[in-house]
Amino acid sequence: MLNHLHIKNFKAWKDTGPIRLAPLTVIFGANSAGKSSLGHLLLALQQTARSTDRKRALHLGDTSSLIDLGTFTDCLHGHDLKQALSFELGWTLPKSMEVRDPLQVETRYQGDRMRLDVTLSANKAQQPEVQAMRYALTSGEHEVLDVTLNRDDKRKLNLTSAQYGFKMADGRKWPLEEPEKFYRLSDTSMARYKNAGFMADFALATEAMLERISYLGPLRSHPKRIYQWSGDTPASVGQMGEYAVAAILAA
Repeated sequence: MLNHLHIKNFKAWKDTGPIRLAPLTVIFGANSAGKSSLGHLLLALQQTARSTDRKRALHLGDTSSLIDLGTFTDCLHGHDLKQALSFELGWTLPKSMEVRDPLQVETRYQGDRMRLDVTLSANKAQQPEVQAMRYALTSGEHEVLDVTLNRDDKRKLNLTSAQYGFKMADGRKWPLEEPEKFYRLSDTSMARYKNAGFMADFALATEAMLERISYLGPLRSHPKRIYQWSGDTPASVGQMGEYAVAAILAA
């Protein structure tokens, strides 16, 4: 379950500050204050994870997507391309995750929560590009494993960790590739190391969390006098609530 959100330089928000999310969270305020923007970013992240284009860091939408946020410039606070869009996501894992270092069999890292911090800035084509990506596996409030991918002054990508010792594979000294989307280390980059395979598990955990987000838009289908239910369980209530009755019955 998503329990932490922090956004900077997105639409109306210069900095939301840390937002604690609970099983029931109510956000209220004046019209055009930026309430919907919080959900809009989450939807953009979800449709990015669902996209087949792995090279696109952030899928802002098109005519066929759930939400269309326009260009990256449109999404930045003050439409300032010199600013970086950053966000922090924290969530509880469905079950505890254990990371083992294949080079040190007795070394294990176990946690029940995950955190992902991402910074995106505009490249020469004014498209979002990952500047930094940091995962943290925590047990309660204690951080047991962190992994950071960031760029140096020459735009070279580096993979580091305070708790984990990455070991480069023999004969594989090629530079790291651009990350896939905003949260995944590419297979080629992982193959550069002897013990970076667990990064795929971090990416899968992120996708699973985003897939559990359901969006119910402001528009609603008019209620019907009779609803036919075949016994199926819909994946969501639908964009306009068209599957709400079936979802209630299935639950």
